[in-house]
Amino acid sequence: MPGDLLADPRITLLGPQRQPRLGTVVQQLGLTGSRFATITAGWRDRESDDGLLHEQLGGNAVNLHLWRRMQQVWEADPELEQADRRRRQSLTEMQTLYLIGLEQAAVAINRILEHTPLDPGIVALALQDVLQVMRDMDERHLQRVGELHHDFYLRQNPEHRDAVVEARFLVGREIAGCDAIVIPGGHVGVLLGALHLFNLGPALSSPSEDEDGTPDLFRPVIAWGAGAMALTERVLLFYDNAVARPGVSEMLMDGLALTRDVVALPSPKDRLDIKNLERMRVLAARTAPAHALLLDEGVRVTLTADGRLPAGSRVVGADGQATDLVLEGEA
Repeated sequence: MPGDLLADPRITLLGPQRQPRLGTVVQQLGLTGSRFATITAGWRDRESDDGLLHEQLGGNAVNLHLWRRMQQVWEADPELEQADRRRRQSLTEMQTLYLIGLEQAAVAINRILEHTPLDPGIVALALQDVLQVMRDMDERHLQRVGELHHDFYLRQNPEHRDAVVEARFLVGREIAGCDAIVIPGGHVGVLLGALHLFNLGPALSSPSEDEDGTPDLFRPVIAWGAGAMALTERVLLFYDNAVARPGVSEMLMDGLALTRDVVALPSPKDRLDIKNLERMRVLAARTAPAHALLLDEGVRVTLTADGRLPAGSRVVGADGQATDLVLEGEA
């Protein structure tokens, strides 16, 4: 694979980098000596604390500084900043109310599971009903969030505003001088907001003529944490250790959709009750037909050329068990 990587760019998703392995991954992918563009907008005001990151990349890297540039755009265009603030307020309210509904569904599932069954088949049907309610809520929420984003860009036309045009040009020029892209973690909502404002989707890929429409990457991309989540078709926030409220996973928004059938779950051992098979079954059912990818410490998954998971990727199975992905025809 490494010899073909530059000619056939791929996405590589990593587990958390508490003990950095990025340098080793770069070498394994045949990218030693390449020039990297880094996107650390998810770190917000710590965006420039990239010394260790760039050291792992051999010192040959440029930070695109999307967070800083976004602040500069808001300062130069107060009208756009105010419109974006209203959008973010609406998104927060939508997310809060959607989560209230999900929490009630999670309570219903727990009560059904606590019920002593006379007929297990009847209990299974009741669980399917509640799961379908959750899946319907997920779809409607993602649709409404997408509509809100679409309305913002349609009304505000950032592509015609001087501050945005200039910033997009400068970002595009820096990317053009790089061989690969690295996107660490941080706040996934902030990261996605910056990626969209500076039109990074088209900067990283072009539309494909394939039937499934998977974009063709211009350069290899390495990502973890929020960076991995942002590349996928939809972003799922997940945590099972909530104290004051029932822990329930929630869809946030669509990602850049540079992958196919992948929902990224960074640091699942820290944030999921992996041993609770009922909870894991619910999670797998809500993400299906996409695969819930477990990105634990030390994991490295390089996607296929069409943005899909390779066989052997560690995912949550339909039974709630962590399992190695088996592709059709390989069972």
